[in-house]
Amino acid sequence: MISPEAIAWIVFLLLAALVLWLGWRLFAARSKAARRSIIIDGSNVMFWDGGTPRAETVRAVVETLGREGYHSVIWFDANAGYKLFGRYAGPRDLAPYLGVPPRQVFVAPKGVPADPLVLEAARKLRARVVSNDRFRDWRESFPELGDARRLVRGATRGGDVRLRL
Repeated sequence: MISPEAIAWIVFLLLAALVLWLGWRLFAARSKAARRSIIIDGSNVMFWDGGTPRAETVRAVVETLGREGYHSVIWFDANAGYKLFGRYAGPRDLAPYLGVPPRQVFVAPKGVPADPLVLEAARKLRARVVSNDRFRDWRESFPELGDARRLVRGATRGGDVRLRL
């Protein structure tokens, strides 16, 4: 017969093992999500379909990446709203057109290029960047751009998205 004290220890150890296992699963899920983040250079991507700036082009890229398991973070230059809508547009204005919550959309401050902000976000998240920009002016500050896998080139035509993932 097992003593009540031994049963209590067994229950304690099983609960501790369960807590550790659940914690590990949560950590693994968060780590996987972080690895699957991708930064979109919205000011570049919005011109991919025929050279005319369109929010629908960025949305199509976001949707394609979502189907591939990526969590998109989208950056724009401050003038993106003027090019798209003829007026300033912040994250709350842009998000509905992109099909994402405003917390996934960033607009560079006026007078500040979005490129270094895009690249810094990619560095922090250890994410790839979707853009046809080669970021040549920023290679010294961001040597990781030497790894060709960091940049994802692409194109769209009539809503059909092609990415070199």
